[in-house]
Amino acid sequence: MHGCGNDFIVIDGPLELSSARARALCDRRTGIGADGIIVIAPGQSSRHAVVVHNADGSIADACGNGYRCAARYLLDHSGGESCELETPVGAVSARRDPAGIALDLAAPELGDALALELGGLALSARRVRAGNPNVVVFVDDVAATDLPALARLARERAGPANVEAVAVRSRSELELRVEERGVGETLACGSGAIGAVAVGLAQGVIAGDEIRVHCPGGTLAVRPGPEHYTLIGPAEYVFEGSLG
Repeated sequence: MHGCGNDFIVIDGPLELSSARARALCDRRTGIGADGIIVIAPGQSSRHAVVVHNADGSIADACGNGYRCAARYLLDHSGGESCELETPVGAVSARRDPAGIALDLAAPELGDALALELGGLALSARRVRAGNPNVVVFVDDVAATDLPALARLARERAGPANVEAVAVRSRSELELRVEERGVGETLACGSGAIGAVAVGLAQGVIAGDEIRVHCPGGTLAVRPGPEHYTLIGPAEYVFEGSLG
């Protein structure tokens, strides 16, 4: 499945995965190929526990697009309109939405500002925790940004984190590229989109009840609130099979 090109192997568990097997399955040349693996454990009623394995075999703290994919799978198989996922960051609510699947996550925690310099340019950056650690860096042109170099620089200062290059399109629109820890550059990132919106609001460069975040793989909508942020976007099937 994928959410704006951020793709996952969604496994109807239970299943114990070693880091080596997760890496093998996510390999795009010799495996199935994916940014990560979502294992759904059997649950009671409408709540199911989910575990996210990154492509490098590590366990993710959180994954907005992966959770939305898992939610659609569960809703399609139950026939319901909403469900809850048990995650490392607590219970997460999901529901069907005209734009796909909507997910409610705890409001991000803003961290300290960082002064970065890349290619002779001074850049404004800030730490933010949106389920997992992120560093949001505002740039003039995300396409022209050397994202791997920016990620290395940000992680030297902030430690392991997703690193987002973000540009302001309008008062209600952002453009985003992200390099995820344990994965590399992905076509979209749910927690990165939420983190970018939180930092953008704090810096006063965006405003409004809904911010559209344009990623290389598609557009996500983020609705900020005092206690939770809602992430909305497509969650699509690519193919189905069985894992031996």
